[in-house]
Amino acid sequence: MLKPSKHRLFTLLATLMFAGYLHSATLDESQMSRTLQPALCALSSSMMDLREGLARCAREGKEERIVENNLVIVARAAGDGDRDEES
Repeated sequence: MLKPSKHRLFTLLATLMFAGYLHSATLDESQMSRTLQPALCALSSSMMDLREGLARCAREGKEERIVENNLVIVARAAGDGDRDEES
């Protein structure tokens, strides 16, 4: 008789603990949206700024390589490239 009572008590205790954890998680989630949302917005804005900056640097780097390649082509066409290769 004592064994089924312990089992029921243990089951009841486990159920109450689980319900308590769910309630605590729900409270944490509601508080998180108020405190975390501004931080997530700021982080998203910073990420967009970084992405735009990296894209700008990539474009500038690509433009510089194009200009350098064009200068090399012009130099070779003018015959200056032969002198550089001989040196």
